[in-house]
Amino acid sequence: MLKFADWLQTISLIAVVVALLLNYRQARETAKQATEASKQVAISVSVMRQDAYREVTNYGANFNSILFQSGDDLLSWFLSSRGVRTGSHEYNLRAMFMFVRMDVHESLFLSNRGTLLDEDAWNAWKNVIEADASTPEFRAVWQVVANHYVASFGEFVNSVIRAQDAPAGASAGGDR
Repeated sequence: MLKFADWLQTISLIAVVVALLLNYRQARETAKQATEASKQVAISVSVMRQDAYREVTNYGANFNSILFQSGDDLLSWFLSSRGVRTGSHEYNLRAMFMFVRMDVHESLFLSNRGTLLDEDAWNAWKNVIEADASTPEFRAVWQVVANHYVASFGEFVNSVIRAQDAPAGASAGGDR
């Protein structure tokens, strides 16, 4: 028969096992919460970065709106200071419009890359970028200001232009 001391040791052992199991479960739950919190922090950081970049883009677009309303002297000065060829006031307005559009395109490109933009919305806007990139004004401005944009956006726009410039049957044949 078990002595009183043996009973106490058995009860103590059971209590330690139960405590360890509870501790393990609590540690597991804490780890899950920490993982979820880290995901939330990563999302918050991504959103803050995107918001910061959007603010820069909006600032530039708002600032550039002054140029649309100015006389041609200021508009010509701005474009030429960026290396963009200037011409008539109407040409300069078109070039400036394309410059501003590039800012918007880049912002949406980065939103898509950061998974902050719905894929359907991106695909629709991608068509807009492709339409803009097919215009002589876009290409003339892009040629000199491409380095004003993040490299991944530059690569994307250049790939759109290359695809547009490819001979009609070149992409259909593919590499087989």
